[in-house]
Amino acid sequence: MNVLCFGEPLIRLATSAHERLEIARDLEISYAGAETVVAISLALQGESVSYATKLASNRLGTNALMTLARYGVDTSRVIRSNDRMGLFYTERGRSIRSTIVTYDRSGTAMANASHEDFDWDRMLNGVEVFFFSGVIPAISDEMTTACLEGLRACRGRGIRTVCDLNYRNTLWSRDKAQRAWGKLIPLLDVLIASEDDIISIDDAQVSGDDVFDYCLNWSRGLMLDYPLESVCFLARSMDRYDAASFRGGLVNREGTFNSKTEVVSVSDISSCGSIFSAGIVHGENSRWDPQFMIDYATMASAFKATVAGDLSFASETEIASLLAESVRPYFRQ
Repeated sequence: MNVLCFGEPLIRLATSAHERLEIARDLEISYAGAETVVAISLALQGESVSYATKLASNRLGTNALMTLARYGVDTSRVIRSNDRMGLFYTERGRSIRSTIVTYDRSGTAMANASHEDFDWDRMLNGVEVFFFSGVIPAISDEMTTACLEGLRACRGRGIRTVCDLNYRNTLWSRDKAQRAWGKLIPLLDVLIASEDDIISIDDAQVSGDDVFDYCLNWSRGLMLDYPLESVCFLARSMDRYDAASFRGGLVNREGTFNSKTEVVSVSDISSCGSIFSAGIVHGENSRWDPQFMIDYATMASAFKATVAGDLSFASETEIASLLAESVRPYFRQ
């Protein structure tokens, strides 16, 4: 299916190995951002994907577009601007030290964009699925309006709408976010979230053993309050030995579907949530049954944690094979 991702490409600057940012002398550069990761991951799984944004017209912006195009993402809906690109700095954690992400995205092309910059009649032409993350309406009031207008245009054209909640309390307050989501969620078909999003936006105190059930009840509550088709969530935890567990849940009008817990040794936890979102969108487009869809998306997210950087480069066949083999190690002689 034809998927349009509406987002903001960012420059990722990451410390080598597990260095602290204060002592780093070299930073690895790549081009990422939640919607960028979803777009590329979907393209790698065989989807037809386009990207819409307003982006710096300098060489950095061009490099970001080249990254998308390299993996088969159509960038013809991208608007160029004289404003800057956003950055984020990643300090990879280890053991008891968490991964730290520091954003520098004020004054970017998207931050300064107007909702009138986006011609939804043109941008939605031929589109069957519209995806964005909650970072975009958090950028500015103009981008909140742009997302609302895009969703309304989708509703009038019968385009499916999917959003990753991706709540960041550094971008907007809980009160402002909740007011915005009260307008956005009624226009969504599928909402995706992680345990961080859910606990943060609820300002909840939840013990580790209760996180999955808390997310499950939160998802069921949304299904009662809004006309959503489904709510999907990913619950993650990591111990001091860099072993992480991943478990997903999917609630729809037919019932509840939970994955088993996948445990992996972590190389880089970055973007596991976005990879999960891509797995859900791909499963929806492939019309998989809900149980296989949540199993697939959870496995894809866990697999990403074993790969450094923001992308896993995993194909559908690779993830499906891991599910079929129950992650049995295989050694080619």
